[in-house]
Parts: sequence; structure tokens; C-alpha cells
Amino acid sequence: MRKLTGALIGVIVAFVGASIAAHELIDQDALRQRVAEALKKETGLSMAVKGSSIQILPWPSFEARNLVLQRPGQKPVLEATTLHAGLSVLALLHREVRFQDFVVDGATLLLERDRDGNANWSFSRDASPENSGENASLPVRQHIGERVQAHWDLSLDALHLTNSTVRWQDDMKGMSGSFQIGTMDLAGLRSPSPWINLQGTHGSTPFTLQGHVGDLSLLQSGAKPWTFSLGTTLGADAKRDWLNVDGQIHNARHLRGLSVMAQGEWPNLQDAHRLFPHANLPDVRGLGGELSVQGDAGELTDADWAEKGQALLVSLVPGRVHLHAAGLTFRGVAINNLHLDADASSAPLSVGADVLWRNTGWRILSKAGTLEQAARAWRDHGQTAVPVEAEIRSMQLSLSSAVDSDGAVPPANAQDEAKITVSGTVGAEKSHFVVQGGARTLHLPKTLLHDVSLQGTLDSKGLSEATLDAFAFKSHEVDVDGVLHLLTDEDAVPLLNGRLHATQLDLDALRGLWLAEVKAEQAAKPVKSDPVPMPGPAGTVEKAATQSVQTQDQSAVPAAPDAPTGSEAAVPAWVKRLRAQDLDLHLTLDRVVFYSHDYTNLVTHLTLSDGHLRLEPISGQGQGLTLSGQADLDASKLPVTTHLTFQPLVLPVGLLEESLKLPLLLQGPVQLVGEVTGQGDSLETIRQSLNGHLGVSMVDGQVDSQILGRIAGPGASSLLGSGSRPLRCLGLHLALSDDVATLDTIGLQSGRFSTQGHGEVHLGSQDMTLHLVPSLDFEGAGASTPVIVTGTISAPQAKQDRDGNGRFQLSIGDGPAADPCTSALTAAREGQAGPPVSEQSHHHNKAGDILRALGVLH
Repeated sequence: MRKLTGALIGVIVAFVGASIAAHELIDQDALRQRVAEALKKETGLSMAVKGSSIQILPWPSFEARNLVLQRPGQKPVLEATTLHAGLSVLALLHREVRFQDFVVDGATLLLERDRDGNANWSFSRDASPENSGENASLPVRQHIGERVQAHWDLSLDALHLTNSTVRWQDDMKGMSGSFQIGTMDLAGLRSPSPWINLQGTHGSTPFTLQGHVGDLSLLQSGAKPWTFSLGTTLGADAKRDWLNVDGQIHNARHLRGLSVMAQGEWPNLQDAHRLFPHANLPDVRGLGGELSVQGDAGELTDADWAEKGQALLVSLVPGRVHLHAAGLTFRGVAINNLHLDADASSAPLSVGADVLWRNTGWRILSKAGTLEQAARAWRDHGQTAVPVEAEIRSMQLSLSSAVDSDGAVPPANAQDEAKITVSGTVGAEKSHFVVQGGARTLHLPKTLLHDVSLQGTLDSKGLSEATLDAFAFKSHEVDVDGVLHLLTDEDAVPLLNGRLHATQLDLDALRGLWLAEVKAEQAAKPVKSDPVPMPGPAGTVEKAATQSVQTQDQSAVPAAPDAPTGSEAAVPAWVKRLRAQDLDLHLTLDRVVFYSHDYTNLVTHLTLSDGHLRLEPISGQGQGLTLSGQADLDASKLPVTTHLTFQPLVLPVGLLEESLKLPLLLQGPVQLVGEVTGQGDSLETIRQSLNGHLGVSMVDGQVDSQILGRIAGPGASSLLGSGSRPLRCLGLHLALSDDVATLDTIGLQSGRFSTQGHGEVHLGSQDMTLHLVPSLDFEGAGASTPVIVTGTISAPQAKQDRDGNGRFQLSIGDGPAADPCTSALTAAREGQAGPPVSEQSHHHNKAGDILRALGVLH
């Protein structure tokens, strides 16, 4: 017993003595200084430690407090509150400092790179012999003051990081960010299979990284393949994002023979914004699948790691692809059920998706050669030609979409039975496509086509030349064929030339494309009109009324642009667009149906060169007329000049109203006769400078009843009703000058209502002053009174006009008046022929009989 007690006392005394000896024999200040010098020579970083200690009991270890690593004059690269490491005693016997458990708490790692590419993580090592780490000495106090010079190896068994932060600031690429590390365990670093377990957060978003890798020594030796298997998660909910990466590299030292397989599922790609808020990733929903890639850096024995890494990235090729995305939106087009598949590099690469565009649905199935061909074309920027096949079908109506409880509307083309096929090859130098298709019906924005067929070939030579040949598009509504050729050159303006020939074009069936819809919200609020004097006993005002008038949707009219400033802003955007494209097109239309009338043999030559637009000549026949005219707009220099000639021409009045930002009041073909010129630096100044004469006429059209009621006065509005009403004729003749249209002739008849007069309209403000004599016909006798119409075109206001003696006039029961259409149309047509006006209808009703019985009418 005494021997055992003595032995224990001896052991305790030995350990206590060894601990005291460690503190006495090792100069810790000199040790810190020596370590700081060696670190600076190896990395260029200065080290500062406020306190450190070395202990023997209960096992050899050291501890450092408030450690700081930084470059002189810069922010610290690393700051740590505490650093603790245990040492292996047996390893010390072999001149090896082995940290069995390296623990860092409260660390902050700051990674920075300036605009010039200088990074604080680029460590420079001084390789001079006198600075070599192999000559590092252990500062041990001895009685004779000598130092023992010895070479020591350094190794690490495990690293544990807690309560730490990583920040980066990359001014070169404009990136910055940070994340927090709750715990990070790197264990078994000297074993054949080290593993990692990282628990971190970015803001309130948790993420993890777990897995294992191969023997770290193989990264230097490359003796055997180095494997890795890592998995990461993002988020805390049950449907959190996850990604697994498995693979190996045959020679890690030279980055040879890399093979990687990645698998994962992300509810939304933008979930990554929780880690990288400025990544600006697209909204891709339900992204997932698997992807395998292979790569090899090649024979780059003398290259550094950066060069080898770049060579490896360039060499990466996919070996297997199965990717899917539930949905994404690109420029207003919704792409759902997107699939990208290839079982091997030699297998076809297939792509499938459902596309929703403007309430129409399309199913796309396509193939692009093999996966190897597609990858090669991607790497060489299209120098490798890839065969392609695609089929586009209208999305069929399914039972689920038909009875969708969420209120979703099935696609408008669900029963179109449309199919388009595309086949050919695509490449950077040369491409060739053959397009064919057909549909029972085809829903397009604002129109519907029936019995559609399509065919054509498209050939291109890189981006410099493209030809659309043997093009033919046929349906009940339109039948078009032609050839188009596009030439593009970096040093020249693109030129599109060719011919388009239409056997038939039914504008009535296609009116949704060119006639703006008159929406209910266009109707203005009721506007209280000025009192309309009616002759009473003393010529006093008897009544006033409140009328509503249908006006154009002014919200659709863009605000006038600010005055341009500077030489660049001096050229309007529309002028730049004209100068950016040249055209040379021959247009022929055999038959055009327009408001139930046939127009035939319409021909024009459209040219646009350096901003100079010409349509000349414009010719054709319609309604017994020979149509002729020309248009010239020269924007090659400022001011822009325009010259329009109508001898005559027929245009859709709705298109004319919309282009001039006028209320949508008329419907039908309008005949134009005259000549107009103008010039200016903007559309506004061109309008202000318009000069010339113009006749506008229409027969058998439609007119807005409310606008007639506003012109005739509230007393007549109840007789004219609401909505559109037949327009027997309209004739206007005007002179343009100083932004004013002076109308010397105004004539109109619609049913029993007619009016004649003259006036003027200010084009800019649309303010007008019209002197009219509206008339209502009763059984061949009329009631009329002169009125003056003021206000604007969209909101006219009428009141009774006085004669030269200041009196009001009212005529009732005069004999049959002359046909108001005759003189108005003669003046508007300036002697040119025009379609005949229909016969006047004669009305008979009981009210007329009563007036005759009373002797009012005769």
C-alpha cells in the first residue's frame, strides 16, 4: 500500500513539475513572436494575440485569446475570440505537431477584393532560404542561452468552428454578402474519409452542408481517385430546398478525370435569394432533377491551380440530363411543365413544355440532335450544326381544366386542332428550317381564322442573311404568299426586301386587328351642356339638358414627351427607328373585302432607305373607283418632311381615327381626296405645319348617335336614340394651315337628321367652332334652327345661334329640302368620282298625319 501511494505521489509530482517546467522553460512571448514572424513570411499577414498559454495537464494543449490576422493598413482578415487546440504526445516524439482537436469560437473571416483584383486572401510566400519555415526554431530557455534548430511537421485531426461569421466584399464583380456559422465540424482530416457538418444561417434562413470526401493527401499526390459526396439544404420547412453532389476525380493534383452527379429539388430557384439577395435569378418554380457531367483539365503539368481549374471548367460536358421545371414566366409568356431529358451523351436531347400566351395554350415537343452534339455546339458557339425537330400543337381541353374549381379559364384555342412542325438544322454559320402546319381554327390576338394552312422554308447564313422562301399562309380570311430576304451587316443598316402577294384579305373578318374596340369605360361622365335657347314668347331659354357623350379612352393616349435636350435627344425615337431599318417590298392584293365592298388589284411599292419612306404608286379599283395616291415621308434629315397625295384613296375610318387620336365616332370606308404637306422635328411640329386641302367623304357608314345628339342639341337627342345608327352620307372639305383645319363644307345625313354648315377646328387642342343648321325631317317637311357648336371634338356643346339682327330663327314645315348629300359629297370629292349614295328613305307615321290635320305640315 505504501508503495502504491508513493507511486501516485510521484506521478502527481512529475506532472506538476512538467507543467511548471513548461511555463518556466518555454518563453511564451518569444514563441508568439516567432510564430507571428513565420506566419508573416508564409502569408504576408501580421498576427496579434492578447494572451496565450500552454498547458501539460490534463493533456498537452495551447490556447490563444483575441487573435487578429491582418495586412498592414487594412482591415483584419481573421478575428477570433478564443482558439484552443490539443496536442498529441506521441506525435511530438516524431517531431510532429499534431492538433487533435482545433476549436475556434467567435471568429470573423473577412474576404475582400478591390476593383483592381487585389484580394486579401491571396497569400504571398517568401521562398528565400533564410526565411524558410524549415529553419524555424523552438525558443527553449537553457542555461547557456542556445537555441535548438529542428524541423517539425504540422498536421490537424479535426477543426471545430462555433459562433462565427464569414463576410465578403468583391468590388471587382460588385458582389458582397455574409453568413453566420452556428457550428462547423471537420473531423477525420487525417483519415481516408474526412467528413464535414456545417450548420449556418443567412439572416433568418438556415442552411446545412454535410458529407464526406476522400483522403486529403490525395489532393497533393494524385496517386488514387479522390471521391466526394456532399449534401446541402436550404430553409427550415418540410419542403426545403436540397442538393446532393457525388463524384470523383482520378487525379486531383492535375484535375484529370472528373465525374460529377448532381441531384436536387428546389421549390423555387429564387429561394437562393435568401442566401444571395442580389443574384437576380429568374422565377423558376419546381426546379429539380439530376445532371451528370465529366471533364478533364488535360496535360497541364506546369500550370497553376487557377489555369487547371479554368481548363477543367471549359472541358465539362454533360453525360446525362433529366431536368424539370413546374413553371416560369418570360416576357409575359408562361412556360409550364418544362422537361429537358437525355439518357446518355449519345442519346437525343428532348425538350417539352406547355406554353401559355395571351389566353392560348400550346404544347411543344422537340429534339436537338444528341446531347453530345448540343453540348459541342454550346461550347463552340454554334459552329457545330445540330439537327432539330419540333412539333407545336394547340393544347387540348382536359377534363380538369374544364371543371377547374379555381375559376381558371381554359385556353381559347383548346379546340383549334392546330399543329405546326419544324425540321432542319441550326448552326452559327448556316441554318435551314422547313415549316408546315394547319388548324381547323386558329385563335390569334383579337381575331379568329378558319381552315388554316402554313408552309415555308427558312434559310440563314449566320446572323448576316436570312431568306423566307415558298411562304404560303392560307385561311378563309386571308391568303398570302411571298418571298422575303433579310440582309444584316455590322457596318450597314439591315435591309428587308421581297414580295408579298395576297389573293384575298377580308378586313371585315379581321377588324379586330385594325379597329380599336369601343370600350364601355370610354363613355364620359354626363356633361352638363350650356342652355340651348328655344324661341318662346320673349325668345327666352325654355330648357336645358344633361347629355353624355362617348369619347375616346384618353388613358390610352401617351403623354406628350418632354422637349428634347442635347444632340442625342434631338432626334425623335420614331425617326431613329425609321433610320435603323431599310425596306424594299412589292405588295399586291388581288381582292380585299372592306365593309362588305370588294377592292381589287391593289398594288404598291414600299421602300424605306436611310429614313426615307415611300409608298408609290398606290393603285387599285373599288366601288367603281380607280384608286390612286402616294405617300412620302423623308426622315433622312431634320426637319422631317411629308407629302401625301390622295386621288382618291379609301382607308378604314377607324384606323384613321385611332392614328390621329380622335374619338371613335364613325365606322366605314372613308374616301380621301387632296394633297397635304408638312415638316418638323417631331410629330407635333409636323402637325402644326400641315398645309394643303383635303376632302373626306363616306357613304353607307355608321355614326355615333350620341355625338349627333350633342350637335343637334338636347331637344333632338331623344329622337336620335343611342348607339350606332346608319350614316347615309358625310362630306367634309377643309383647308389646313397654322395647325387649324378650316372647313368650308360640312354635310351629313343620318335617317331623319341632317346638317350643313362650316367652321374651324384647332388640331392641337381639338377646340372647334362650327356654324351648323341641323334639321329633323317630318314627312317631307323639316324643322331646323341655326346652332353654334363649341367645345372639343370629343365633347361638343351646341346652342342656338343668332342671326345678324340678334334674333333666333326656327323653321318648321318648309317644303322638301334639297338632298343634303349632293352638295357635300361634290365638294368633298373635289370633282373625283365616288360611290353612289343610297336613295333617301321616306318616313310615314301618325305624328305626321296629326300635324297635317292641324295645318302645321302641308
